[in-house]
Amino acid sequence: MLRWLISMNRVMLLGLTVGATFAVFLIQLMTLEVSSGGDVISYLRDCSGFGEFMIPIFMAVLVSSLFSNYTSIGTKQQRGTFLMIPATNMEKFLALIVHVTVVCGLCAIVGYIVGDSLRMASLWIWSQISADPEFSTCIVVNNNGADKTYYFWSSTVSWLLGPMTPPLNTACGNGIFPTWFLWARWICISLGTIWTCSFFTLGGSLLRKYSFAITGVFWLAIVLLFMVSLAHFNLSVFGKVTLADGTIVTATVDTLAYVLMVVLPLLSYLNYRASFHIFKGFQLITNKWTNYDILKR
Repeated sequence: MLRWLISMNRVMLLGLTVGATFAVFLIQLMTLEVSSGGDVISYLRDCSGFGEFMIPIFMAVLVSSLFSNYTSIGTKQQRGTFLMIPATNMEKFLALIVHVTVVCGLCAIVGYIVGDSLRMASLWIWSQISADPEFSTCIVVNNNGADKTYYFWSSTVSWLLGPMTPPLNTACGNGIFPTWFLWARWICISLGTIWTCSFFTLGGSLLRKYSFAITGVFWLAIVLLFMVSLAHFNLSVFGKVTLADGTIVTATVDTLAYVLMVVLPLLSYLNYRASFHIFKGFQLITNKWTNYDILKR
């Protein structure tokens, strides 16, 4: 089933990868023009920050376009072909989820890596043929006892993927940030990402038109309500212990973090369950706005 989806959408996947490659390459070069005062670290952080900002939006658009031309099941003919494939509803649904999350996510990451590599090669070549001393600027950073040198042509892939990977290096878990704090923060961010994917999946399953925009408005409203509630009731997911002079002694994991570790998986399950319920009632002909006709249920 997944092989069929990849085969039917291979041109789209290639286009997404190539588009992401050139978008990353061009924007990273333009970022160099506006980077602050030739600061290498600031420039590399700006480049990776662009990826951290755009890839989630890119993924949200694709996930909310679950039943559209992006997955080759947007038209009546495409839906008919899809429904006739000899597979169970669960197999088809899981294949769609894996396609728009894992496969398309890998295309986005590959596009970023290739675009970043093109930027690295271009800046390195320019540093060799030009007399501009700015491109010879470097900075040495001590990371857990090891010195690492950064140039303008250094890779930003590790900066991008760092927050996505679990904190397996326990050497980071000392001083202000204990090991469990790093793990709890990564778990909450991961669960929040999964919930966001499930929420946009539900929106894409229910809505036929403007699914990303409408779902995004509701998602933003939920997040803003959550943040306002935290401020109003003086709550926090993670806290810190400080001295009288304001010096931070250690970071702490508050009770709300443990609540989120339970609530977010439950909400994600309910979103995916509702999406699958809508998918089971998939019809060749639906109304203009939704894939689920409440009046016919």
